[in-house]
Amino acid sequence: MTIKKKLKSVLLFLGICLGIYVIFMLYYLFGDGCWNCSPQDYYARGIAMISENDNNNLKKGVKYLKTAAKKGNINAIIFLGELYSDDFPDAYITDNKEKIAALRSIVSANIKERESYFNELIKNQSFFDIKYSKMQYNLGMLYKAGILKSEEKEEAHKNWLIISADNGNPLATYQMGIYFNNKGKYIEAMKWFTKAFDSTQEPASAIMIGDYYFYGKGVARNYQKSIEWYQQALSAPASPDTSLWINNREELTQWANQRITIAEKKVRSKISKQVVIVKYRITGGVNSFSIFTLDPKENLIGNVKKQNSYIQARSNIMIKSVSISKSAKVNSMSKGLHWVLTTYAKNKYGADKDFNFVITK
Repeated sequence: MTIKKKLKSVLLFLGICLGIYVIFMLYYLFGDGCWNCSPQDYYARGIAMISENDNNNLKKGVKYLKTAAKKGNINAIIFLGELYSDDFPDAYITDNKEKIAALRSIVSANIKERESYFNELIKNQSFFDIKYSKMQYNLGMLYKAGILKSEEKEEAHKNWLIISADNGNPLATYQMGIYFNNKGKYIEAMKWFTKAFDSTQEPASAIMIGDYYFYGKGVARNYQKSIEWYQQALSAPASPDTSLWINNREELTQWANQRITIAEKKVRSKISKQVVIVKYRITGGVNSFSIFTLDPKENLIGNVKKQNSYIQARSNIMIKSVSISKSAKVNSMSKGLHWVLTTYAKNKYGADKDFNFVITK
């Protein structure tokens, strides 16, 4: 072969290569190509495309996100799980609402697809990383709302909250407090609320702790301490994600201020009230007894008796106020005793007093 023919062959080969390269670049730039892309590259490119108000780019964007999800990209899996969801619980936190709204014209909610992507998320070991703590919390909320199905719904809800809380998410920590609060386990709930507030000064947790001191749940009733916690809720820094109860900081401020006002009235009332000691004795048995006072002489003031299906407490004094009843049905003998003593004391000394009832022999 002559040099001229060899040169011609080389040029032809180079021309073919150049043509292939140009075609590839055009495909890469304007088509669906992505040369040597990582899962994160596919995700980033998909998000960029769905941010453009163009149906063709929206479709390509979804295609890239699905490719990223197939390659194990956690953010793509989360996005697609949310994309195919038709609703979210009030406490669910997502940054994708606007993007999902833009895609609703071409992608409809699909329960089967939603469950597929969220199940894929749960199976991915990388998802347990600390950087996904917000979505771990979201899974807990999805199980709680019944959007994600499980035979052990409550356990799944609790487990994902614990995973998220252990990864430092204050919302999950707060919700663990709510979980135990709803079960009446106030001491355990208070530990979680305290942890949530200590980690990021989560204001709703401060209000819950304040309420515990105000009502005496799990701790001794202490109005002054409740005020201190309500004030901490007011001084906590405003954050768009921290409070689960509300979306409006102004509303939180209103709640805390209302509680402070009520608690301060309680403090002033407790300081100003006169304490009256009322001595009494009882005679009778377990199912029926009479109550006598010793101020200054012994007087029968009432009796408590267990009937067939209820317990009757009856006062034996002259009632001054029409608002005070002569008898009451109560749940226990001890409540009947307290009702008789309180009725007597308020009638004799006034309802503006505090009473200390002391039993004598």
